[in-house]
Parts: sequence; structure tokens; C-alpha cells
Amino acid sequence: MIFAHGVGSRGDLPLPLWMFTWAAAIALIVSFVALGLLWTRPQLARAAAGRTMVGPWVGVDDAGRAGLPGVLRIVLAIGRSAALVLFVVAVAAGLFGEDAVDRNLLPVTFYVVVWVGAQLVNGLIGDVWRAISPINTLARWGETVARRLGATPRTAPAGLGHWPAAAGLSVFLFYELAHPAGSTPRNLGYLLVVHTMVSLAAAVLWGAAWVADNEPFAALFTMLAAMAPVFAREGRLAVRPPMSGLARMPVVGGTLATLLIVLGGTTFDGFSESEAGRNVLDRPTGWGGAVTLTIGLVVSVGVIAALYGIGVWWTSRVTELSVGDAASAFAPSLVPIVFGYAVAHYAQLLVDETQSFVFRLSDPAGQGWDLFGGTDGAIDFNLVSVDLIAWIQVLAILFGHVGAVVVAHDRAIELFPAGESLRSQFAMLLVMVAYSTLGLWLLLNA
Repeated sequence: MIFAHGVGSRGDLPLPLWMFTWAAAIALIVSFVALGLLWTRPQLARAAAGRTMVGPWVGVDDAGRAGLPGVLRIVLAIGRSAALVLFVVAVAAGLFGEDAVDRNLLPVTFYVVVWVGAQLVNGLIGDVWRAISPINTLARWGETVARRLGATPRTAPAGLGHWPAAAGLSVFLFYELAHPAGSTPRNLGYLLVVHTMVSLAAAVLWGAAWVADNEPFAALFTMLAAMAPVFAREGRLAVRPPMSGLARMPVVGGTLATLLIVLGGTTFDGFSESEAGRNVLDRPTGWGGAVTLTIGLVVSVGVIAALYGIGVWWTSRVTELSVGDAASAFAPSLVPIVFGYAVAHYAQLLVDETQSFVFRLSDPAGQGWDLFGGTDGAIDFNLVSVDLIAWIQVLAILFGHVGAVVVAHDRAIELFPAGESLRSQFAMLLVMVAYSTLGLWLLLNA
């Protein structure tokens, strides 16, 4: 059971790589041409306003009163309570239970249920993580206690933005992909204790709302939720067309870095598990191997950033935008790619190891308990067929890149005159083809 690496398919892709690559390239080019001919005015920002979901439990009540109705408040309260209990139990298991990856609840909870599951749920449905996050719950409690003691939160330093998220996710990716014992329960327990303490300190200093927006995982998951159809508006649920929320996604300092770091990390995860990666890295072990893997991770992020930089440079060259402004303006177009890569590279891990999570709930600390039955259960690797997993992986990469082309095109025609907007995206289209080809190659060679 390897929680830190979920890349690849359990078998060959259903078609040769060259066929998928050509199909992906053609799909992207056709999408680009069709958008240029048919999508002549910006649409996403207007569509992002959405409409309120009206009903006895999802929107305003019959009297038109604002706020979450009672049923939905109860559901959210149950979700927050369950998430907090799971967090406490998992961290306690990591700190005091059996220090074995395959017998402890924490590794599968952290690497599979939270890291992979929250990305999937937030990207497909909406910002569920913000509603139930145990870190957000603890931050609210911390701020409340601090206020009662006379400490009033201050405004966070200007320019801080998402840089803490970029730094925090860099640490996480080091644990996931380079640390020689990054999956062991004890190390993960210590990491999460430090993370919680830092989050509580931030809540006391700058308020729980800052933590909900800028805590590393919350920041990333909120970006992914911008492409989802369900969102919260003025305390009520609303719906909007998928992808439209990206037109209004806030881009602050560190937002682009966060997306590039996560995308580069997923890419390196795939490369390190590929045949080429094994030949280059030679299965490094220990802290010496951690140095090699860390260098590889940094190089991977650099390659992904350089490809994006090429597209941004071209956009700046044919328009009046500076390189920095262009980089920020088109940062939301990376979100569908991050989501597509996550689904493609971790689909197998999610299906297989979620079963392990259910087994571990009965014996979270590895002490031989059987609280709910099934502790000795075995993962059914045929629960989802190999072919279906492979198709999910391929389509996730393709749809992620097509979504990126749509978002980038809409932003271009919003910013630039007709004709110039299309030319500004020529290089970005080539970048999308390169990203999709790389993603497909990693799937085939894992």
C-alpha cells in the first residue's frame, strides 16, 4: 500500500499513445478554432453570477428570508462534526498508534480521503471543504477564545496573499514525494500538529476568515471549487455553469505559484513512477535519495512554469499587457488542468485505497480492534475495471485542457480587441498540447 504515489493505470491504455496524443491535439485545435469563430464575446463572468437555488432546504424559504434553512444547517453541522472527529482520531492514531502505514488510519485519511477526495469533490460539486474543514472549525474556535481574552484579530500583511499556501503545499509535496518516511503515521502526525498550531496562530492574529481563504489546502481546494456548478452566495446556495466561476476567481500574490507548484508536483509524481523516471532517479532511498527527489520535484515545477511562461510571453508580445499582468490574468486557466491531472493520476488510488480507509476505521491505531467489522478486509482491485479507470484518466486530461482553452479564450476576448485576442492565445494552445501530451505519456509509462 503506497499512499504517496497514485499515478498510472493498472494496465495499458485502451488505445496506443500516439493515437490518444493526436486525438487530444486535434480536440484542442478544433476547440480553439470553434471558440474563435463562435465565441466572440466574453460569457463566463456574466454566467458566474448564477442563480439562487430555491426550495425548502437549499435556498430561501417561502417567506423569502435569507440564510441557510434549518435542514441544510443541520447537514453542515453533522458534516463539520464528523470531519473534526475524523481529524482528531486520525491524528491521535498517527501520534500514538502503530507506526505502520498499512495498519494506521492517518496515512490513508490524509493522502487519499483529504488530498485526493477533496480535490475531486470540490472540483465537481463545490467548496464542500470550506464548509466542513476541521482546520476551519478549530480556527473559528481559536478566534472566539482569543476575542474573549481581549485579543482582536488584525488585518493580514499586505501582499501576503496565497504565498503561505504555496509554501505550505511545497512542504506537503516534499513529504509526499521526497521525504524518506513521509508516509509514516508518526511523521504525518507531527506534521499535522504543527500545521494546526500555525493555523490557530494565524486565526488569532488575522481571523478565522483569513485561515479559511489562505490555509494551504483550503486555498487550493477553493480554486478548484471555482470551476464547480454549486457555490455559496450571501449565505445561500446557488448554481452556475461549470467553469464560469473561474472568470471571477480572485488572483492574488502566490495564486499562480500555488497552481504551478501543485501541477508540477503531480507531474513529478507521474514521472517518478514511470519507467523513464525509474531509470533516471534509480529508486533513491534515505536522505540522499530525498535530495535527489527534491531536485527532481523542483525541476518538474520549473518545467511546468517555463511552459506556462512561454504562453504568457507570447500573449504579452502581441498585446499591451506586461508579462506579469498576463501571467496573473490567465492563471485561472490552469485550474482545470490541475483538476484533470489530479483525477487522471489519482483515480486508481482513490478507488482502491478508499476501501482501505473503510477497513482502517474499525482499527484506527492498529491495535487489533474491530469496532465496525471488516478490519481484515482485502482491497478489491477489480471493483472498477481497468479499462474504465484508463478511460477516466484519459478523458480527465483531455477535458481539463479543453476547459483551460475555453477559460483562456474567454479571458482573452474580455481583455483584448477582436483578432488580437485570438493571436494572443496561439502559444498558449501549443502549451496545452504539450501539457496534454506529457500527461498522456506519464499515464502510459507509469
